[in-house]
Amino acid sequence: MTKLSRWISLFCALTLVSQVWAQGFSVRRYQPSEGERAIEAALDSVSTYASEKAIARDFQARYPNDIAVQFRAASILAMDNMDSTRAHYQKRAEDEPDNEAAVYLAGRMMTTPADQRVYAEKLLARDPNSYWGNLLQAGAYTPESDSGFHLSEAALRKAIARDNSLPYAVERLGHLLRARNEKTAADDVYQKLCEMQPNRFEPVQYRMILAVPDQRKAIERVDEFLRNNPDNIDALYAKARAQREIPDWPAHVQTMRRIVEVKRRGEHAYDLACGFSLAGEKDSAYAWLFTAADLGFSDIEQYKSDDDLVPLRSDPRWNELLVKVEDAERARMAEVIRQAAATAPQRKQEAVADRQSILAPDFSLKDLDGKTVSLASLRGKVVILDFWATWCGPCKKTMPLLDQFFREKKPENVEVYGVNVWERGGNTDKVKPFLAERKIAFPVLFGTDDLATAYGVRGIPTLVMIDQQGKIAYRHVGYTPTLAEELLWQANELLKK
Repeated sequence: MTKLSRWISLFCALTLVSQVWAQGFSVRRYQPSEGERAIEAALDSVSTYASEKAIARDFQARYPNDIAVQFRAASILAMDNMDSTRAHYQKRAEDEPDNEAAVYLAGRMMTTPADQRVYAEKLLARDPNSYWGNLLQAGAYTPESDSGFHLSEAALRKAIARDNSLPYAVERLGHLLRARNEKTAADDVYQKLCEMQPNRFEPVQYRMILAVPDQRKAIERVDEFLRNNPDNIDALYAKARAQREIPDWPAHVQTMRRIVEVKRRGEHAYDLACGFSLAGEKDSAYAWLFTAADLGFSDIEQYKSDDDLVPLRSDPRWNELLVKVEDAERARMAEVIRQAAATAPQRKQEAVADRQSILAPDFSLKDLDGKTVSLASLRGKVVILDFWATWCGPCKKTMPLLDQFFREKKPENVEVYGVNVWERGGNTDKVKPFLAERKIAFPVLFGTDDLATAYGVRGIPTLVMIDQQGKIAYRHVGYTPTLAEELLWQANELLKK
C-alpha cells in the first residue's frame, strides 16, 4: 500500500468514526414535569410582561428543585433584573451545596466562562459523569481553549450518556454542530430532539433553518410535524412565512385560513388580510381587516405602517377602516382605564415596591441637535430612559404614553429621554422624521448596542428609572397601557424626602 493510500484509508476511517460519533447515541422521550406543564399553561394565558414576571416569581418559589421551571422563570426574571436573579441562585447554591439543581442554576446564571467553570467543577468533583456538571462545563470552555468545540462536544456527549431523556444537552449539541457547519450531523441530532419532544415545535424550527434557502424543503419538515400536531399555531405560522418567501400566495392564504380556524383572534385575521392583499385579492383583504378590527386588533400604527397593505391604501375603504380601528382602540383603552382604576391601589403598591438598587452605567450621548447629554450631568434628578427603535411595534405604542407622562404628569426634577438603539443596518436617518410625524416632545438620544447591553436591555421597549444617586430603581419591559400612571407613582416615590 502506498503512503497516499494509507493516508486515504486513515482519512476514511476517521471520517467513519466521526460519523458514528455524530450519531452514536439513542434517546428516550422527554416527560415534562407537572410544574413545567403548569408554568407554560399559565404563561400562555397572559399577554403582558408584568403578568409573566408575577407568574415567574410564583413558580420560582413553588418549584425550587424543578430545573425546567427554574429555567423558564429565570429567563423571564433576568430580563427585568439580571443581578438580582443571579444573586438568588448564588444564594441557593451556597445554602444547598449538595443540591445539583441549585449549583447548576447558579453556574448557568454566570456571565463569564471562568465563573461558570467554578460551578461546573463543583458538580464534577462530586460526580465526573454528572449530567448537569458536564452540561455546564460544555458552555464554560472559551473559544481560545476550544476553537473547534471538541471539548464542549465531549462534555455534551457525557451528559447525554448519563441521561438520554433530558433534551438540554441534545439541543446544545445540535447547535454546536450547526456552528461547525456540520449540517447533516446537526440535522440528525435535531431529528433526535424531535423524537424526544414530538409535540414541541422548536426542534423542527432548527431543522427548517438548516434547510434554508430551500423553503420547500423547510415546508416539508414542518408538514411532518403538523401531521401529528395539526393545530400548532407556531408551526402553522412558520409554514405561512416559508410560503411567503417562495412566494406561493394561494398556499400562504390557505395556511393563514387554517390559523384563523384554530384560533380566531384579531392578529391572525389581520395576517390573513395581509396575505390576501399581497395576493391581489382586495375584497377579501378588506373583509378580513374589518374582521380583525371587530376581533380587537386595534393597533393603528400597524395598519398605517405595514408595507403589506400598501396595495389597499388607494381604495376608498381605507379611511373607513382607519376610523373603525381608531374607534375600536378608544373603546379598548376606555375599558383598560376602567379596569385599571378599580385596581389602582393594589397596582400602585406593587409598582413602588418593585424597587431595585443597581448602579446605572454612565453614558455621554448625542441628542438630535448634536449636543452631548451625560448621566453624570443629571445627578440629583430622577432620570427615565426609554430604549427604542423606529421599527419596533411595541415601541410605537409605548412612546405616546411616555410622551403623555412627559407633557402632562412629569414632576419637577424628573428628566425623560428616549434612547434610540438597534436601528437596522445602523441607519438612524428615520429617527427625526419618525418623531416629527408622531409629534413626540420628549428629547431623544442616539444610543449604542454596548449601552443597551450594559443596561441589561434584552428586548425593546425597555424603560429604566434612575434615582437621584445614579442607581437603577425601576424597570419596565414591553408595552403597558397604564405606563404613564405607573411612572408617576414610581417617580413620586423616589422624590420623597
